[in-house]
Amino acid sequence: MVLTTLTFLLLGASAIVGSTNITISISSTLSYLLPSDFQGNINQNFIDTNTSDSSVSRLFSEAQKAPFIAYDPEFLDIIGPNASLALAAERKQPFASEAGVWVPDRNEVWFTSPTVNNTGYLYVLNLQTFNVYTANTSIPILNPNGGYYFNEKVYITGQGSPTQPPCLYSIDPSTGETFIVVNSYFGVRLNGPNDVTWVKRGNSSYMFFTDDPLAQVYSGGEPAQLPDAVWRYDPQDQSLVPVINRGDILVPNGIRVSRDQTKLYITDTPQIGQPGLDAAIGSWSSTAIYVYDIDEDLFPVNKRLFGLTRRGISDGIHIDDFGRVWTGESEGVVVRNKKGKVIGIFNSEVTLENPSPPLENFALAGDTLVMLDLQKIWTVKLAQTVVAPSRYYI
Repeated sequence: MVLTTLTFLLLGASAIVGSTNITISISSTLSYLLPSDFQGNINQNFIDTNTSDSSVSRLFSEAQKAPFIAYDPEFLDIIGPNASLALAAERKQPFASEAGVWVPDRNEVWFTSPTVNNTGYLYVLNLQTFNVYTANTSIPILNPNGGYYFNEKVYITGQGSPTQPPCLYSIDPSTGETFIVVNSYFGVRLNGPNDVTWVKRGNSSYMFFTDDPLAQVYSGGEPAQLPDAVWRYDPQDQSLVPVINRGDILVPNGIRVSRDQTKLYITDTPQIGQPGLDAAIGSWSSTAIYVYDIDEDLFPVNKRLFGLTRRGISDGIHIDDFGRVWTGESEGVVVRNKKGKVIGIFNSEVTLENPSPPLENFALAGDTLVMLDLQKIWTVKLAQTVVAPSRYYI
């Protein structure tokens, strides 16, 4: 089914916004050592921290207006000396929120809209023309959210409706042929699949996805029947099994695998800011990124804390070919090296409307960062190819 096409203001890659080619470098020492009279909190960005030191205050003030903030020379290598922020598409209403699925052979990024009045949409951005159109699917995708590209198929999570269960879909981007892959656990509704990734070893492939309570608003008020979990679907054995429970990760959200298929990264997002749900899921867990090893039987083991989210939550997550971890957070797109050090930020204070909501997701498309900023889509041409097309054909 082809959904109704909406009208977008297309600006093209040549639409550069003002002086948005500014990069500010901040010593990583300031991330843990400031003048003792500093005043900062988790409800504001790090660069909004107040201090009586005039040089630090001036640096932070300049950073507030800079689209690129470097905490390590490695980030400068990623963006290069002439990085600039280009506005590719814009609409008066929010339309670009989640997924950020790069389809390299079609030069496209698939993404999903926020859900309004129990309705969400699946869109496609052509990276050559910057045209945005509604995805062609043979069956409706109900409240789409996260996604992944694997072996010539786009996989999208759907959070369902009061009458239709949440599920995971596979879509052939060339034909629009769409299938439901998973929609229950022995006749019980899933809570709401949020994000999905695939892991391959040898001749076997496994689909991992997160399932959490954030989609309960689409169930007609019915309480969840399953505990929040990370699940593994095995198409070879025709089985669906839970592999990580809420005792390990309270509200599993974003999920991605490393290029070498040996590590699984998952974001925990307990601070969701929705009345009634905060108390239901608890507030003792951390908004954080965790990493697991993937053992020889393709199960996640050896959980380790990889990083804490300074402000808001780490929502969308992507792992580049160098092992760096990119996350969508309230401060913007945050880049950590493979050891967990924050090396730089694509600053949402410059791109998002004020008051700025959290940046939820983005895409790494070869040498291009595509940021989904609700009413706008931004692109940044990088100095490195951070994800090669071969990544998705293994």
